Amino acid sequence: MKQIQLIFQDADTFRKKIAAVRDKYPECTAMMQFFYDKTRQKETEQAIAILKKEYPQAHYFGCASNANIENGMIAEGSILVVCNIFESDDVQIEIFQYVLTDETQKDVCDDFLAKVAERPWVKGIELLITIRDMSTTYFCDRLSEMDEKIQIFGGSSFNKNLDRNDVGVFSEKGDFLDAGVVFVLIGGEKLHIWTSYITGWKPLGQKMLITRAEANRLYELGGEPAYDTYYRYLQIDNDEFFYHNTLEFPIFYERNGINILRVPSRCMDDGSLIMTSDMATGSMAQISYGDPQTILKSVFHEAERLSDFVPDGILIFDCASRRSFWGSEDINRESLPFQTIADTAGFYTAGEFHRMGKSLNQHNVTMVIVGLREDEAGDSNKSKLLKKYHYNNEHVSMVRRLANFIDVASRELDETNRKLEAVNQKLMKMAVTDELTGIFNRREIQHRITEAAGKQEQFSLIMMDLDNFKKVNDTFGHDEGDNVLKGFSSVLKSVTEQAASEVSVGRWGGEEFMIIVKAGIQEAAALSESIRKNFSEMQFPVSGVHTVSCGVAVAHEKESADSVCIRADHVLYLAKHQGRNCTRTEEQIPE
Repeated sequence: MKQIQLIFQDADTFRKKIAAVRDKYPECTAMMQFFYDKTRQKETEQAIAILKKEYPQAHYFGCASNANIENGMIAEGSILVVCNIFESDDVQIEIFQYVLTDETQKDVCDDFLAKVAERPWVKGIELLITIRDMSTTYFCDRLSEMDEKIQIFGGSSFNKNLDRNDVGVFSEKGDFLDAGVVFVLIGGEKLHIWTSYITGWKPLGQKMLITRAEANRLYELGGEPAYDTYYRYLQIDNDEFFYHNTLEFPIFYERNGINILRVPSRCMDDGSLIMTSDMATGSMAQISYGDPQTILKSVFHEAERLSDFVPDGILIFDCASRRSFWGSEDINRESLPFQTIADTAGFYTAGEFHRMGKSLNQHNVTMVIVGLREDEAGDSNKSKLLKKYHYNNEHVSMVRRLANFIDVASRELDETNRKLEAVNQKLMKMAVTDELTGIFNRREIQHRITEAAGKQEQFSLIMMDLDNFKKVNDTFGHDEGDNVLKGFSSVLKSVTEQAASEVSVGRWGGEEFMIIVKAGIQEAAALSESIRKNFSEMQFPVSGVHTVSCGVAVAHEKESADSVCIRADHVLYLAKHQGRNCTRTEEQIPE
């Protein structure tokens, strides 16, 4: 594969350039991408007419751009034609173009997904789109339905005045559209596609919940007007410099398992922020910061990865917000390294599209990088190619140091809070738990009985007493007595965890236990019998087998907690005097 860049300067020169490419690669498949200054649309139409006449078999498409990337460097006001020449005879290209608005999104997605499903040869899809004020969430979610093996990448049309509405896309399948999308399907046995994305911005401070957002309008972060966050943490005023000041501090927005950048483009009177793309209520957000050295480190990391792919050509879809951040003089620092690997071209966008795994995402303040190659990769030459433009890592900027300080301090504070929470949880548990048995203590189980009685809930009480427990302590010692109490408690936990109704278990005192069952007396009695039976089958190595007596009472309407406890105790007394190792209920007490 060859990637060739042509610049339209005048008709005659362009005609000669197109003819030269055609004559040099007469049997090859050609894909021509136009990136043009919107003010030069008439000249772009002239260039298209020349292409159609001189090279009719070539596929073509394009869009208006904020600026172009020519040979790895920014070029403003140009008409750039990126020629991808595929030398393998099995490469296929097919283009589809649609009018795209909020109203047509569903029909467009339905039709296009059906077309892709009919074309198993597709390996990659480039899309050029006009976003304007349209939400792309539905669009991205629908395209994510296609086969995960298909790579998707592209950008949104823009213009040099940053007017989201003065945009356009076109292709061989239709005229210029100010609201549309062009899909370019590409595939072939010997074709290889590598894609990645780069932000370079780093998270700063705490994560915040997006408590209210509608499409690209962010109303609230953590229940407060979104602008308040920017002013409180960064002292950014709502004035004519708001957009440029927030460029250094966009918001990381969690979507599809990754962090996506969103920049506030303006602040409204109610404190809401108009973001560069959609955000969803219920997602997490975090302010980020842009530091040149940190960004360039990310750039070179991806450039080194791409150099191992050994591409024949590289396409870059770079956000116009990054251009604003760097300035036209320094923006080349993040694109020139790729030119040392292979011919690099692209444009500055209003939004970047990249598929990671199954999910297609619209990015902002991001570079989407695409490497194209035919045949198998040759040897990587990254060791010498990237050295010329490598960033200087000797000096760490003040911004990066402060950001690292804040990040470490935040993590340490989080860790301290987690430890305090763990201590609080432990103290709370100790306050309601019997130390020996691990179940509720007398105070907590009594509180729960009072609470249930006060709510007039239906519940029953099971009061239990270990039979002849004094003899255990007298004969075998208190350590063995403790073992029996703990063994009984384990039976209580095991059996009550399987209960169908809500159950609370507590140690009433000594060898007495109390169970609250949110059910009638029959279910409570059955539960009591299960506990009694399981405990009677437990063998203690030192003291042998033990039993328990149980009394069950059901709470009456408007009855006090003390009253139902007294009745449960009375039934337990009868069980003790009727042979022990049994369950008795009020219904079994003779009149």
